[in-house]
Amino acid sequence: MKILITNDDGIHAYGIQILANGLRGLGEVYVAAPQSNQSGAGHGLTVTIPLRAKEVELPGASRAWAINGTPADCVKLALEHLVPEMPDVVVSGINNGSNLGTDIIYSGTVAGAMEGFFHGLPAIAISVASSRPHTEVGNYETAAAVAADFCRRFHQGELPRTLLNINVPGDRPEDIRGLRYTRMGWRWYTSAYEKRVDPRGGTYYWLCGDVVNGKSDGNTDVEVCLSGYTSVTPLDYDMTDQVLLAKLHD
Repeated sequence: MKILITNDDGIHAYGIQILANGLRGLGEVYVAAPQSNQSGAGHGLTVTIPLRAKEVELPGASRAWAINGTPADCVKLALEHLVPEMPDVVVSGINNGSNLGTDIIYSGTVAGAMEGFFHGLPAIAISVASSRPHTEVGNYETAAAVAADFCRRFHQGELPRTLLNINVPGDRPEDIRGLRYTRMGWRWYTSAYEKRVDPRGGTYYWLCGDVVNGKSDGNTDVEVCLSGYTSVTPLDYDMTDQVLLAKLHD
């Protein structure tokens, strides 16, 4: 099996190292990731500067490249120019922090996996939702094992080609209550930007605010992950409102 890995936390992030080591037993692992943090980049592509791919050493990877672009840039460039053969699956992560509900619209992690899906490949976006995001606390090893299991299932034909968004909760393996298949939920932020003043008296704005999680029937990724279960959500890029479309035709 041949696997392409990317992320949005950057090629030197803790999570991508754990993922590469966790998947190397499956076959050839290639890594194409941003040279710096691209969290929140969404599915943006770089169009104002040239992209450069610098080959680097990364434990667990047969070859790895640091790229001065977004996660979508990295996957697109790797598939079109860098990897010697088309991989069997694309895996993006392990993200430091959850990607739940409407977070996925902004998520560079999900965008990296989605770019692989655009190219006709099964893909996985995987994140840890620990009590202390932006640290190395979290079920990274378990997340890598979950990603490896789904890679095997794709490769063996047990699953159709799709994009899976996976969120692994907790700080320790015993915190995880199980795994559930979910649909995308809803979350938003009570205050988007906070106005601040720098030491020279200049005004700037910082993205912050409290997270508000929507509630539904209990089977959304948000509710399931916050209840201690690993959430697995199949995604598609078709955002058409089919119900309204049918009414408009009528």
